[in-house]
Amino acid sequence: MTLATGNTRAQELRTQGLLLDRLSGKFERRMRREISASMREMLAFWEITGEVPAARDHIERVEALYASMAGESILAFSQRINRVAKAGAGPDERKDFAAIMRTFALRYVASEAIRQRITYVSETTRASIVDGVRRGYEDGLGQAGIGARILENVPSLSIGRANLIARTETHGAANAGADAAIREEGLEYRREWMAGSDARTRDSHRRADGQDVGADEPFSVGGTRLMYPGDPGGRASEVINCRCSVAFVIV
Repeated sequence: MTLATGNTRAQELRTQGLLLDRLSGKFERRMRREISASMREMLAFWEITGEVPAARDHIERVEALYASMAGESILAFSQRINRVAKAGAGPDERKDFAAIMRTFALRYVASEAIRQRITYVSETTRASIVDGVRRGYEDGLGQAGIGARILENVPSLSIGRANLIARTETHGAANAGADAAIREEGLEYRREWMAGSDARTRDSHRRADGQDVGADEPFSVGGTRLMYPGDPGGRASEVINCRCSVAFVIV
């Protein structure tokens, strides 16, 4: 079986995993700092006014982080396809591939599914402060005690959420970029689902391992239809924290 990247199936699974780890680690650090800073800002506002503010500024910063993440992830995965196609292209066939993929990244972040996720990330940050305040009052704490407790929990809350967000979002963007790239190159291909190889892999994803579909056909995974692992249009239970990969098989 010939893959678009020239790798064997095992090599492809390992290469994609290592690249995703690097991309998600970078995005996680940025997201963790943003969530932590926003929680502290909201808490400081509550201590002065007694109200937890809306997350407008937080949404804008999260949106910027998503745009950066999508651009880097899409370009990194699409370039792997482009290198193979470019090797056989004549001078007149070579395009400004990076510019094409940057445009695709902007469309990806502007999609309804990703816009909803950005809003959800921001609203969840605010909700964590609101919930912390409520629990503090229920436990009989005063304002100072509530503030101290929330501040103590900020690091663990931001780390856990940032890790989950980073793994999920880089995965979806990267696979979307690879899919867009092979379409842009005009290659004739099929796609194969490659399940993650560790203990965290869902049973439904293990069962999908080796599933082979055409270029425009979705995979059937756990009762939902996914165009690729991490597809943001899929059911959350089959997308969040997924570590599977897709192999593009040249026909």
